[in-house]
This record gives sequence, structure tokens and C-alpha cells, in this order.
Amino acid sequence: MLLFAGLAAVAAGATADVELLDKLWPGLHDSTEQTVVNSERGLVGWTEGVEHRVRTVVAPVQVPWLGTHVLYLEEFYQDEPHQLRRQLLLQLERQGPPEAAVRIHLFSFARPAQWTHLDRRPTVVQKLQQRDLVASAGCDLVLTRDADQFAGGTIGHTCQDARAGKDRYVDYQLVIGPDLYWYHRRVLTRRGDDLKEEVIGYNWFELNEATLFTCRIDWSRTGQAADLKPLQRVELRDEGGRAQFTTPDGRTLDLVLHSLDWPFLGERDALILMVQEEHPHQPEPLTVGSAWSEIDTQQLSLQLDWLRVRCGPIVPDTDELSGAVRGPAVGRPAVGRPELFAPMSRYRPTEPG
Repeated sequence: MLLFAGLAAVAAGATADVELLDKLWPGLHDSTEQTVVNSERGLVGWTEGVEHRVRTVVAPVQVPWLGTHVLYLEEFYQDEPHQLRRQLLLQLERQGPPEAAVRIHLFSFARPAQWTHLDRRPTVVQKLQQRDLVASAGCDLVLTRDADQFAGGTIGHTCQDARAGKDRYVDYQLVIGPDLYWYHRRVLTRRGDDLKEEVIGYNWFELNEATLFTCRIDWSRTGQAADLKPLQRVELRDEGGRAQFTTPDGRTLDLVLHSLDWPFLGERDALILMVQEEHPHQPEPLTVGSAWSEIDTQQLSLQLDWLRVRCGPIVPDTDELSGAVRGPAVGRPAVGRPELFAPMSRYRPTEPG
């Protein structure tokens, strides 16, 4: 009886861990990736010691026939966002007893180009069928919880390196925490365990200096700027933050804020704000409007006739928020507004539509 109670407790713990990991893993993870060992350059194309910035996007998706805890993962080099180097569906299930853990089944896509950016295309996710997925046999990850972190990886030599046939296997270890995303990937020979490739990824250090912004969104029912009314407020960070909102007329839009090197002039940073809209039959979102400002600007505004977005840091560097910002690439010029971050009580709630 005691044994049965103990096993039941372990199973309950594993179920709770699945739910916790399902909430902890999603997000945008910026990593510094370093090639530690590469005895054959053709494996990854980089010599030893080379570092790259890698971005990993993880988001929950609704695939009922695959389970209640399913995540979509895509990974790319930061300066090549349209060239995905990895796309996966992750099926989270409890592992245990005798040991409470989370088992993650990995699925790739039979036609990857058809299923890009599923984190922003829910209508496309609904079309997924079993024939569209390819199970990554032997590459399941088993993660165990330690306080507020999860750590683990592949088990044994069963995860085959698809680039090198059956002669090599992949050992992949992962640590996920509230402010931690670390991975360690090794490729070894099945005979002799000779190390052929070793890559580590860890938190991109500059990400720890990211600023949290609050953005006020105004919408016009008539499409005229004079009729703009407060719609919603969202919070997002400046290092690739993303938030989604819906207008009363049914449009679902993404608000994206990030700081990157200014594309037309080296050694010049810019804070870039974009409003994007997903379309079911297009792999890339349509940019509805964008605006930019110098990196140290305290406020940023995007102005269209029917939409206005005004953003600023939640904790500004100075008490007075003033100064003009550059005009948007799409829409009318944006003008700095000192009243941008007045208390929310200044805005009376309005009914949608």
C-alpha cells in the first residue's frame, strides 16, 4: 500500500512538472553559441572558437491529436531570421514512475517550408496532420526538475546524427530556467566514442541588460486619426520582444520591438518598432507599419491614421521623458509626446468597436 502511494505521488509530481515546463520553456531565447570542437569542418561549417548569436523561439501550439502540452520550436542565426536551421514540434509527457521527469518527443516536418513560424500562424497549425510530421526516433529528451530549473537531455547512443548516417550519434543536454537557457551538443562516433563536434550555447550576455517597455495602443473605428481611442496596453522587452493584440474589427496584429545595428550604417544602433499581421497563405508576416529611433531614446511612436502605438521604458533613465523620435518607415511622422507615460487613469475605458 505504501509502495502504491509512493508511486502515485511520483506520477502526480511528474504531471505537475509537465505543466510547469510547458509554461517555463516558451519565449524568445537569445544565446551565444560557440564551436568548441570541430574535427571535420563540414559538420557545422565553423572553425573551433567561432561564436555566433542564435535565437530560439518556443511557443505553445494547439495540436489536440498530439496531446495537451505541445510546443513549437524554431532556431536561427540572429542575422538570418528567414533561414531556419531547426524546426520542431515538442510533445511533453510525464516520465515515471519510478522517477518523476518530463519526456519530450521530438518531431520534425516532412515539408519544413510549409510550416514556418507556427508560433504566429494558429490557423496553419490547425491543418497539421500526422503525415506532416516525422518522429525523431531515439532523440527524446528527458528533463528532471531541480528547484525552478529543468535539466537533462538525450539518453544513451540512440539519437542518430542525420548528417553522418549510423556511424555517429548526438548527445544533447539542455538546462531551462526562469533566466537561463543553456545547451550542449556533441557528436560522437558509435565506435570508440571519439568526439567529432562540440557546441555550447549560453545566455547572450547583453540580453541581461534588456529594457522592459510598455506600449499604449490606440485604435480608430472610422480610420481617421481624430477618432483614435485607447485600446490596450502591452509590455515587451527591447531585445526581440513580441506581443499580440486584436482590434475590435477582428484583425490580429503582432507588436515587435527590438534593437539591432542600423542596417544602412555600421556601428549605429537603433530601436525598431514594427506592427505585423499574419496571413494564412504567406510564410512571412506582412509589416503594417514601422518606426525607429536612436537606441537611447526614451520614447518611440508609430502613427497611422487608424492605429497609434506609443512605447517607452517602464523604468526610464530620467524623470523627464521628452525629445523627438524619428519618423516611421510606414505612416506619418511620429512626434515625441511628453504626456506619453502619464498614469493610466488619464485614459477612460472604452467599449470595443
